[in-house]
Amino acid sequence: MKKKLICLGVLLLTLTACGQKKQGKTDSSSVQKSNSAKIESFNKENRNLLEKAEEQQVFTKHFVLPTDEKGIRQEQTITYQGEQLQKLVMTNTTPASDELKKAIQEVGLEEAQRLMVESMDKDEQLRQARALPGFTIELTLPNENEYQTVITYDFTQLDTKKAVELEYFKTANVADLLKLTPTEYMNNLLRNGAKEE
Repeated sequence: MKKKLICLGVLLLTLTACGQKKQGKTDSSSVQKSNSAKIESFNKENRNLLEKAEEQQVFTKHFVLPTDEKGIRQEQTITYQGEQLQKLVMTNTTPASDELKKAIQEVGLEEAQRLMVESMDKDEQLRQARALPGFTIELTLPNENEYQTVITYDFTQLDTKKAVELEYFKTANVADLLKLTPTEYMNNLLRNGAKEE
């Protein structure tokens, strides 16, 4: 009888020990699964926060296009947030014609610039475009060999529905521009030989 009791005690001890080990493994495994789920949830939340932060960040990029056959150099500065184009500034530097050079020699840089701006102001399509908030065009004569035209589209202020109805903006293909994301627009510039600076 003693032998049976001892065997039964050893058997109970073995079963209890194995049961505790097995229970311990289950707890540890459950804790690991729980921790893994928490880590994954934390990482997902961080990714979402990073994506939202990136969408809120405002980026500005500057591109220089190759000089065209008329000698005009164009630079574009693009400001965007997420998939929204906010501002586009185009600077065109154009060589002065012989006629303009003669006029500059006769009346001087300041007067020649004033006359060019006055002439530009007589263009009805351009006057209508300039009347819209969010659009500006400025002409300067930095020297007798070239003049610069700086065209600014501030899409945060520009009434794009009105703009696309005006002839000036139709000619400038603003409706097509508004269909593009900033990335698509910048990729088009790069495909056309622009270099990012």
